[in-house]
Amino acid sequence: MEEIEILKKAGLNEAQASVYNVLLKNGAMTPVEIASETGQSRENCYAVAKKLIELGVIEQTDDKKSKYQVLNPSALETLAEKRRKVVAKNEKFVKENISSLLDIFYANNEMPGARTLEGPDGIKEVYLDILRVKKDVYFLRTEADAEFWHNNAELREFLENYREKRAILGIHTYALTPVNNHAVRHTRSGGDNSWNFERTWMPKDAYTAKAEVQVYGDKVAICTYGETQVSTIITSPAIAEAMRQILKIMMDFYKKTFPQKQ
Repeated sequence: MEEIEILKKAGLNEAQASVYNVLLKNGAMTPVEIASETGQSRENCYAVAKKLIELGVIEQTDDKKSKYQVLNPSALETLAEKRRKVVAKNEKFVKENISSLLDIFYANNEMPGARTLEGPDGIKEVYLDILRVKKDVYFLRTEADAEFWHNNAELREFLENYREKRAILGIHTYALTPVNNHAVRHTRSGGDNSWNFERTWMPKDAYTAKAEVQVYGDKVAICTYGETQVSTIITSPAIAEAMRQILKIMMDFYKKTFPQKQ
């Protein structure tokens, strides 16, 4: 029934939707009358009606027969909006606190976990996750990120805020970066020092892939840049340690074989 589907989408369960629909079509009714129409027990109808009152979609009449009637159906829009905000709040809370559950899981399991995120919000989530984990970062930079970050005022502001928060949290970033004018300017201006950002230079053509790698704590994040952006966060102590050691080996190699003063 179409009405029932609308009510369920608004946030009512099957029993609540059934009771509301009966009241909508019949006007004020007693629990006994509601039970007769819905096939539910009278006791259940009392409980459902009480919950619908709490949700703000029906009311109890003032007469002595304890009848119930629906409020203006626009109240369902308000209910749906409240549910949406609760879901969004819960999602934010889970994202911000999932690390503690993952720590327990990976302390007792060797199976890695991964999640994939799309678009600019996915890349931003990687950077926010770094701030949540609060561990030093080993970073393989791609030149493909320059256009992404610097051609959009909102993203530039996000990146600047991220760098400031990262420094305040005492997170150090050890970066392997190709030589380019933009990065050299940051180094010479002292920006790297203020951001706790230590570079190891490599030749401009040494790494040309459009993906960056960030290793922090027990996580490895790979973000691809280009027309579309895809970010994958892998949580695994073993994989993270392997990638961290690989990046350290690469940094040691370029420190010995490529001029570091730019």
